[in-house]
Amino acid sequence: MRTPLVALLFAGALLTMSACQEEAPSVPADEFPIDENLPPAVVDLPAPPPASAFEINEKNEDDTLRVEGLVGYRDRHMDKEVVVRGVVMEIKGDCDPKRARQRGESCPQPHLLIRDDADARHEMMVVGYTNDFIKKARVREGESYAFKGVYQRMAEGFVSSENGLLKLEAIDDNEVPKG
Repeated sequence: MRTPLVALLFAGALLTMSACQEEAPSVPADEFPIDENLPPAVVDLPAPPPASAFEINEKNEDDTLRVEGLVGYRDRHMDKEVVVRGVVMEIKGDCDPKRARQRGESCPQPHLLIRDDADARHEMMVVGYTNDFIKKARVREGESYAFKGVYQRMAEGFVSSENGLLKLEAIDDNEVPKG
């Protein structure tokens, strides 16, 4: 019996509060006359970008895919073997897991971050190799390589961003060892 009474009192209080609020004053439009003698407003907008600015270049001149092209046309390439040329922006996971555990540090699995160039919008993770392979292939940050692999959403314990990731099979002529 007490709960319905509390609900009824609460509803009554809300109705009373809403009835006490003032309406916002309305201002008649004729209180603000338009001065016909004023010069027209000057609008200085930049020129619209050319249509070419919205085009996505899918491939490089050597017929390898661009990172931007792979991301832009992901539905064409998802879960397929591709060759994408990119610049290595970062080499991650270059640490010894045993030493990291002893120090209480984390040691991420090896992966690369690649882009078409340093200023490119899109970035992609490359996974599925060991640190020894990267050293043997002499991969360096800032250098461009052809990465062959399968374009996927998940691989090797990694979940990709919206760009997808590449499960690596080879860098240039260096094949990733199986197993």
